[in-house]
Amino acid sequence: MVHLRMRLAVFIRNARGDVPQRVFARKMGVAQSTIMRIENEDQNVTLDTLEQLCKAFHVDIGDLFPAKANTRTYQAPSRAGAVAPMVHDSATGKGKRGKPGRS
Repeated sequence: MVHLRMRLAVFIRNARGDVPQRVFARKMGVAQSTIMRIENEDQNVTLDTLEQLCKAFHVDIGDLFPAKANTRTYQAPSRAGAVAPMVHDSATGKGKRGKPGRS
């Protein structure tokens, strides 16, 4: 899964740091409720909002959706034969088997 809402939320939270949502939203030119909904993964973001974010951060659209930094790959104990590595998404707390050689 791509989890674009989660990746955008992580980017906004990291970019905002300790700045209050209200102050950050004012600097971004959007409503505080928009920032709140993006961070809560409840906002269906428009292209206009994405363009505003890109302009404000001086980044390309892809930079707003960083790869999941909190995903770790574990090698499962092998039983009989090759076993696919275990992938753990710390955001959801769920593990799943990946294809061998892929994370």
